[in-house]
Amino acid sequence: MEDKKKFIDDIMESAEGDAKAEKICAEANRFYAESNYGQAIELWKQAAEMGNAQALYMLGYCYNYDLGLDKEYDKQERGVIACGYFMKAAELGHADAQCFVALCYNYGIGVEKDIDKMLYWLNKSVEQNCAMAMNNFAYFYENGISVNNGEVNYEEAFNWYKRSAALGNANGQLGVGKCYYYGRGTDVDKEEAVRWLNLAAEQGLAEALFLMGTCYNDGEGVEENDVKAFNYYKRAAKLNHAKAQCYLGYCYEYGDGVARNMREAIDWYEKSAANNYFQAYCNLGCCYENGNGVKKNMRTAIEMYKKGAELGSTMAEYNLGNVYAFGKGVAVDNELAVEYYSKAAESGMAEAQYNLAQHLIKGLGVEKNEEAAAYWFLQAAKQGDADAQYKIGVCYLDGTGVEEDCEKAFRWFYNAAVQGDSDSQFVLGTCYEDGIGVEADLTEAREWYGRAAEQGHREAKKALKKLR
Repeated sequence: MEDKKKFIDDIMESAEGDAKAEKICAEANRFYAESNYGQAIELWKQAAEMGNAQALYMLGYCYNYDLGLDKEYDKQERGVIACGYFMKAAELGHADAQCFVALCYNYGIGVEKDIDKMLYWLNKSVEQNCAMAMNNFAYFYENGISVNNGEVNYEEAFNWYKRSAALGNANGQLGVGKCYYYGRGTDVDKEEAVRWLNLAAEQGLAEALFLMGTCYNDGEGVEENDVKAFNYYKRAAKLNHAKAQCYLGYCYEYGDGVARNMREAIDWYEKSAANNYFQAYCNLGCCYENGNGVKKNMRTAIEMYKKGAELGSTMAEYNLGNVYAFGKGVAVDNELAVEYYSKAAESGMAEAQYNLAQHLIKGLGVEKNEEAAAYWFLQAAKQGDADAQYKIGVCYLDGTGVEEDCEKAFRWFYNAAVQGDSDSQFVLGTCYEDGIGVEADLTEAREWYGRAAEQGHREAKKALKKLR
């Protein structure tokens, strides 16, 4: 009888302790919501001593993300403490903590990397319908991390995102939307993508808001609408989404979906740049170079371009190439121009490929190399650059850097001519007149000489007179 009474008393005491811990946690949550992390941590520590799993989890979370800590910890030390708290909460059955323990084992945060243990804890979390764990499985399959022998499997990623999305998780909905948008693990379906992205956006997910803006901007899955695009970008930008901040600045600069306002444009570009978005630095550089919304200042423009280039902006690299090639605010330095053009060219920018080829063929800032010049003219030409198409046509016609091939020359001249390049139109007329790379046809020759002449091409006018 006494044992039974003691058992009941223990249960009552435990229940009272749990209730007290829950009350302390509720107060801690209030402080956390007010960004008073230090006070929240003190209360969670009290609740954690009572064995409260949520308190243990939140302590792990704060140590993991360096929120409100009482002293400076190095990253490794914080990881050990965070993982310890997560582990205690996970062993008490806390699903989110189990997911974080899995991540600790996956990335070696506070523990040695152990993929088997990662999978164990991630599956434990999934068993409790933890959407975060499902999203992590999706991410691993999407990027070939720790699963499937390190190989990407978009189908599995799509399935995991669907499971998470079915639970109403915003990141899962975002994942499903992106899978439909890009055709990863499923067929491309822009309308279905918009449906899922919109669900995530309604929950205030910044990335989803940004992508909805992109869909309205490009008319993908919805009717194109600049005003709606602007509004989505603005909502995402206010949530500190760096790319959205830059796009919002662009809307203000060019009056897309909103009245043009350069003060707002500069403000949003600066906010985006503060978040280290590379294109924002490039856009600011252009504004300073052209005196658009700010006082013209080439020194500041160059600083902005350099910061953008360091962060990976191809356009900033190209602009720096132009700065040094044309001596914009600095002495002409073709070696530096080639350096920056080369970086942008390797990234696939047609204009940079063309300018690099021009330097190579003339030996400006680099040893003259006709083969390399022809290669870069060809790369730019394949992207539809009319100037490059004309140049590679000349290369094939003369055998400069490539084997002479009049038929290829003709095809490239034609591609540039139909884009309106007058030099190509003139040369195309010559090809038809003299049967170079194509059967002679004086009617076609007159046609192309005429098109070039209409644009004021002097040699074309002379050639046209002779044929008449």
